[in-house]
Amino acid sequence: MTEKLEQAKDIRESLAARKIGGTGTQFNSEETELLYHIVDDYIARNDEASVDVKLPFDVLQSLKEVS
Repeated sequence: MTEKLEQAKDIRESLAARKIGGTGTQFNSEETELLYHIVDDYIARNDEASVDVKLPFDVLQSLKEVS
């Protein structure tokens, strides 16, 4: 996983340079795969239900019984 993280950081630097320079952007298959995982992880963290969602009543009851 560390190798993918380093590759992702390299892509970020490359994107920053392309954005600043106003040049076009083309990605090879490895970069495309990494970008997909980055976007997918971002969406998962920010769009899907988080842990603070209200629990069903029976789950809450069982938690009270345990404590």
